[in-house]
Amino acid sequence: MIPMLSKENLALYAFQKFGDTALQAAFCCIGNRADAEDVAQEVFFSLHKTPRDFADDEHLKAWILRAVINRCKNIHKSVWRRMRVNMEDIPTAALAVRNSREKEILNLITSLPQPYSEVVYLHDYEGFTIREIAQLLNRPENTVSSQLRRGHQKLRMELSEED
Repeated sequence: MIPMLSKENLALYAFQKFGDTALQAAFCCIGNRADAEDVAQEVFFSLHKTPRDFADDEHLKAWILRAVINRCKNIHKSVWRRMRVNMEDIPTAALAVRNSREKEILNLITSLPQPYSEVVYLHDYEGFTIREIAQLLNRPENTVSSQLRRGHQKLRMELSEED
């Protein structure tokens, strides 16, 4: 439940509660720490600039993740992004992950094609159901289910190649 906050404090509350989640989701979609930080910052600034009403923390988290994904899609579409050379190869160790195996798996998730990385991240790391992911991404549930299955298959193949 969201505590009684003034509209000015909502963005700060959201950042403290879901800042790492937004950064990790952005990193999974973009694959670049600097751009991921920019995306997360834009989302929380947008929330600060135009406060909204949310029913509870889950509603707020869903809004943040939807906003992050939308901004990542806009970045992928931009001409500047397609023409630039990525000069940094940020390891996933820069993200808040617990152990080396988790770092390895998160790195593999970020290397998946975009629709798979989004769906696998939202399902496996954020705990969303297929129905919730379909609503967040505005995709049919069957599409999300297929993307999740294919993403997991690709991860299994990568992990078996490493072992």
